[in-house]
Amino acid sequence: MKRDELAPALKALYTKGRPCGVEKCKKKGFENLWFVVPPSPPDKLPPAMPAGSIAKALRALEQMPKFSESSDLDKIVSFLFLRREAVQSSRMEGTWSTVDHVLTPGSVYDNEEGASERASVLGYARALEKEFKSAFERGVEVFTPALVSRLHLEVMSKDLGYQGRPGEIRRPGRAGSIVFIGGLRRKEESIYNPVLPKHVARCLREILAWMSRKAVIEMGDAGMGLPLPVRMAIGHSHFEAVHPFSDGNGRVGRMLLAIQMVCHRSLPLYLSGYMEAEKRDYILALQNAQKKLKYGLIVEFICAAIEASFREASETKTAILQLPEQWARRGEFRDGSAAKRALHVLLNHPIFTTKDLMRLLKVSSPAANRAVTQLVHSKIARERTGHGRNRVFAAEEVIELLSRRFGDGPSEALQRARDLLKLNR
Repeated sequence: MKRDELAPALKALYTKGRPCGVEKCKKKGFENLWFVVPPSPPDKLPPAMPAGSIAKALRALEQMPKFSESSDLDKIVSFLFLRREAVQSSRMEGTWSTVDHVLTPGSVYDNEEGASERASVLGYARALEKEFKSAFERGVEVFTPALVSRLHLEVMSKDLGYQGRPGEIRRPGRAGSIVFIGGLRRKEESIYNPVLPKHVARCLREILAWMSRKAVIEMGDAGMGLPLPVRMAIGHSHFEAVHPFSDGNGRVGRMLLAIQMVCHRSLPLYLSGYMEAEKRDYILALQNAQKKLKYGLIVEFICAAIEASFREASETKTAILQLPEQWARRGEFRDGSAAKRALHVLLNHPIFTTKDLMRLLKVSSPAANRAVTQLVHSKIARERTGHGRNRVFAAEEVIELLSRRFGDGPSEALQRARDLLKLNR
């Protein structure tokens, strides 16, 4: 990172009492790098904000189901979307788990306790589920350093590649506490150098205090300050600028976006699919905010992510919720039978074993086996294991809808699933 790439306020040498600036450190190997001490996020609306995009994003957020009024079907879809979000967000950091992995019952895996890509991604989903309840009940009071550490701990304690102490922010003297972004060949070719460890705790407190500052939130929600999409964008850029952990910051930062939405009492939209698909624009917008203190691009990006994610989620939700009726016509099951009762169960348990159906439907082993046989015969589920014991089955249409690339239509995903099921043969 070159000093002359920075905004004038950031380019100045940082001294105590200044709101921001750059400084160097004495650690061997890092002497030639400038590290950015970012300012606190702004309390007033920055110039050059994309008003039209903000309005569209607000309309999308207003259409999300309220957390307290969500139906059972809303909760099923939210369960699925959260697990897809965990996969997509983790994939941006090189963790190659899949939707199949996180929806496969734990009993299928020999080592459920150890670190693995699957365990890390599941940790992401389960951490958010825990925090959503608190965010709905307490609102923006949840934004504390303890929250950030808990999120990091849940994800990174299961990450095979993480060498630090999960949940612990960067501190002076810790191995790996000085970080730079980019510059794989040479440190001097980095694209951004986050604040040195001695400032991390203070800078993190400032961001979280800003996220929970009721005066800023109330003015923004009243249309006289920073509306929610703008707060999400600015807060995200500042959190990533501080980079409180040696690794895992991107995942935690995207988790905070979802929690910000839940604090406003609605089910969240998940933005990682869009961010992954448009990663180059995301990085450019982030750098413009962090290095130039110009927020127009990151606000535009987050607003576009909200709008596109709402549209994609609506299409996916519609396609998923139509499946039980389609399956019922396909199988012509007897009313009250285990097979017919299983049709809605498969929505949030699309990968299952016979024992899973026994437990979920509260039926005997023979009844569960009959149901599985009928589901496979009717081409609703497909056996994936190909052997007699510990067989695993999948409702492939649900899996393909969730696994498709962001921006692809549901019809192509459904056709792929139906090809797997040999539905048209």
